[in-house]
Amino acid sequence: MGEKLMVRKARRAASHGLIERLLAEHTFALRRFIRVRLHTEQQHECDDVLQDVYMRLSQIEDLPAKLAGRLDTTRNYLLQIASNLIIDRARRAQARKQASHISSNDDDDEVPLYCEVNSPERSLANKRKLQRIDHALQKLKPAQRQAFMLHRIEGLSYREISDRLGLSVSTIEKHIAAALTSARHAIAKEEHDV
Repeated sequence: MGEKLMVRKARRAASHGLIERLLAEHTFALRRFIRVRLHTEQQHECDDVLQDVYMRLSQIEDLPAKLAGRLDTTRNYLLQIASNLIIDRARRAQARKQASHISSNDDDDEVPLYCEVNSPERSLANKRKLQRIDHALQKLKPAQRQAFMLHRIEGLSYREISDRLGLSVSTIEKHIAAALTSARHAIAKEEHDV
């Protein structure tokens, strides 16, 4: 058992020596990369990420063996570790920010405990709204419906629609305006019925 412990200590010492050499060799590039990624000139923020890079490297079992085949890509490997750590920090900061919006009070009126964004009720209401709009569009004249679909769905300009349908731009404008009015009336009727 003593021999295994000595081997483990020797590997750890070799890893720490390698880490020191790697960071000394690539510190300038790492600092520049971190500053750009964090959008900061704050030295302490760069130092924090560099410390995290050191910690991440020190947690890798038998680092010298892992890097032996990557000598030409070691710098990229270090930059990837730094990038991953920066992403992790941003995620943690975002989670803290979101968590800080939740009140510690017991007043249930302050914090909704559910999300209406994807609720079944909202989905059903949106489905009904789309059905009404589709029904309203089906009542349009074919040229009006086609002009509307080309503009809103395919993203064509009035000029492109005019060229495609062989109608004047002003006629296309009128067709699209009629379609929009019909869709707005369908939405207003839906909201009035609710």
